[in-house]
Amino acid sequence: MRQRPPNRREGIVINVPHPVPGSRVSYDVTIGFSGERPAELFIGCNKLTTESHIAGLEIATLASIALQHGATLGELAAAMPRDDSGSPQGAAGAVLDAALAETQP
Repeated sequence: MRQRPPNRREGIVINVPHPVPGSRVSYDVTIGFSGERPAELFIGCNKLTTESHIAGLEIATLASIALQHGATLGELAAAMPRDDSGSPQGAAGAVLDAALAETQP
C-alpha cells in the first residue's frame, strides 16, 4: 500500500551527469524524504523537451511510486542494467546510484 509522504518534507538536490561518454545532458535530482527515508524523486534536465528530459520525468515518476510502496533506492539501483565494470548503462541507473550514494550515512 502506498505510503504518502507528508505535504512538507525535507529534500536535497544533486546534479547527475548522463552516463554516456561525451553526453552534455545532466539531471538535477531532488530527493524528497518522509522522515529519514527517501520517498520521492523529482528530476529536471538541462535539455528541455528532449528524450532525455522525458526519460528523467519517467524515471522520477516510477521511482517515486516504487519508493512509496516500500522499495528502497538500493533495490531500485541494483535492478538497473550495468556494464562489465558495474557502471550504470543508462540515466535511471546513474540517477539511482547518485541518489543512493547521497542518502547513505
